[in-house]
Amino acid sequence: MTISRTFVIIPVRNEEESIGKVLSNLLDLKRFEKNEIFVSDNGSIDRTSEIVKGFGVNLVSAPVKGYGSACLAALAEIQNLKTKPDWILFLDGDGSDEISEYHALEDAKNSGDLVIGSRVLGLAEPGSLQFIQRYGNAFTCALLKIFFKQSFTDLGPFRLIKYSLLQELAMKDLTWGWNIEMQIKALQVGAKVIEIPVRYKKRFGGKSKISGNLIMSIRVGLKILWVFASLLILRK
Repeated sequence: MTISRTFVIIPVRNEEESIGKVLSNLLDLKRFEKNEIFVSDNGSIDRTSEIVKGFGVNLVSAPVKGYGSACLAALAEIQNLKTKPDWILFLDGDGSDEISEYHALEDAKNSGDLVIGSRVLGLAEPGSLQFIQRYGNAFTCALLKIFFKQSFTDLGPFRLIKYSLLQELAMKDLTWGWNIEMQIKALQVGAKVIEIPVRYKKRFGGKSKISGNLIMSIRVGLKILWVFASLLILRK
């Protein structure tokens, strides 16, 4: 029997207080080799890169600012490898994703091509999801229901996707539209997208680039809506 191989992509920027614990928890699963983990450093000016190097995992430089840019930089590194993965796991580097829930995502991959960990369906620690995040999620998911006839509860970053599907999607967004682009494009090509409940926590340390900042939250929300409209109308 062929065993599927999963690589991990963790976009980070100035996460010196959390990335060490995230990597420790990930390696404690005994599921990933160090060479299967790709931390994409999106222009950190703290000790993030130094800490990542100490774990012996892959450190990818992604100088162009943006969540999507960091993910694309890591995917470019993977594309150049001789051995390709079967699946890609995305998770944040701030410690808010409950890494032990990976097993639940892995168990669900036989039922879907893209498995999204829903913080709304799962148990979110009080204060981990701000009101504007919950409202934005609900509003965007309502639009997905109206235009794509599929119910979602979250645009969560903790997600597992077939590598072949990810290649087919030809992802482009460089910033905060990455997750919604992935979900919409997956639906447009007829992939099976499912959600499972996952636990969600407050970040281990450091400061969020979005939550708690009204201006940034508005900018993120507008970008998500722009990507949604572009994919709906222009399909690009």
